[in-house]
Amino acid sequence: MRKLNYSINAVVVGGLVAAAAWWFSSCQSQMQKCYASFRGAISGVDRLAQARQLSILGGFTASTRMVAFQVPLGDEVDGIVLLDRVSDAGRLIATNSYTHWSPRFSMDGERLVFARQMVGSEDRELLSCETITWHCSVLFRTKAALSSPVDVQNGNVIFSTTVQRANGSRGVDVFVVRKGQMPVRLTNYEASMLSPISVGGNKIAFSAGGSRSLESSPCVDGNILRCDMSEIYVLEFDPSTATILNRSTTLAPRFTVAGYSTMPILSGDGKRVAFLNTNRKESPHRYNMVVADLDGVVRDEIAVEGLALSSGAFVGNSLLVNELFEDHYRIRSVDLVSKRVTSMRVEHSPEYLRAIEPIILAVDESPAMR
Repeated sequence: MRKLNYSINAVVVGGLVAAAAWWFSSCQSQMQKCYASFRGAISGVDRLAQARQLSILGGFTASTRMVAFQVPLGDEVDGIVLLDRVSDAGRLIATNSYTHWSPRFSMDGERLVFARQMVGSEDRELLSCETITWHCSVLFRTKAALSSPVDVQNGNVIFSTTVQRANGSRGVDVFVVRKGQMPVRLTNYEASMLSPISVGGNKIAFSAGGSRSLESSPCVDGNILRCDMSEIYVLEFDPSTATILNRSTTLAPRFTVAGYSTMPILSGDGKRVAFLNTNRKESPHRYNMVVADLDGVVRDEIAVEGLALSSGAFVGNSLLVNELFEDHYRIRSVDLVSKRVTSMRVEHSPEYLRAIEPIILAVDESPAMR
C-alpha cells in the first residue's frame, strides 16, 4: 500500500489544491480518521482494509490478563477480539447481526464495557459484561450516537453521547449511568466530537473539539501542518460519586507540545497521560504514541512503524498499544521503568477471525431507554 506525504504545496494538479486545503481545514480535529478515509478513497484499497484503518482508533484496552480491541469483520460489522497476554489464545465477540465498538476493561479487569448496535436498527446499546462468565447487562439504550464507555467502579459507567443544542443541531457531552437508572449529564460543552474518555486517580481526560466552550491552541499563521495544537482536556473527577468537580464553562487544553496531540489515556493513578501526536519528521498523518506528565513534560515516545497506532492502555507501569500493519496487528507492551518491550502478533485476516473461539454473551435486557 502506497505511502502518501500530505503537503498542500505538493498538490499541483488542477483543482486539487483547493480540495486539499478544504480537507485539512475540515479535518483538523479528526485528522487521523480523515486521513484513513482519504487514503482509502484514492489508493484503491479494499473496503475491509480501509475499515481496519478506521477501527484501529475505535477501541483498544488491556488488563493484567487480556487485551481487547475492535476489529472489522466485513459487511460494515465490527467485533471485539480478546487475547490472553500469556498464552496468546484468542476469542471473539461477534454476536449475529450486531456491530460492536469502544471496548474498555474496568480497572480490575473483571468487566468489559462496550457499545453495540443491531444491523438495520436505530437503537444503540451500552453493555457491561463480567469477563469470567460473560453475563452482560444492557445499561442504556438510545438512538443517539454512543461511544467511549469507561467503568469507573462502584457500578458507574461514564460515556459520551449526543445532545440537542439550542439551535437544533447536535453536540456531544459526557454522561454517567448505573444499571436500572437513567443517565446523568456531567458536562455541558456540546462538542462536535468527544472521545476517548479516560479516568485515572482523581482526573478525567478526553479529546474534544468543535465547541465554543472548548478553547484550542491557536494557529498563528493559519497553517495547521506547522501549528502546535492539542484537543486534550482534563478535569477534576470524584470516582466515588462519579461527579466532575470543576466543570468550567470555558475549558482550555491541558497542555500543548510540539505537533498535533489527541486521544489521551490516563494512567491508573492519574499522574501520566499517553496520547497520539503527529510525527512531522515524516508526514503529518503519522502519529506516534507519547507519554507525558499532566503538565505536558514528555517522558517517553513510541514511534509508529506500521500504518497506524491505536490509543494506549496503561497496566501498572506498562503502556500497551495496538499497531496496524498490512497483514497483521502488533500489540506492544512497554515497561516504562525498565524500558523492556514485548509484543504479540495477531493476524487480521477473515480466515483467522472465523477460526478463533467465539464468546457467547448472556445478555440481561433491562436497560434505561432514551
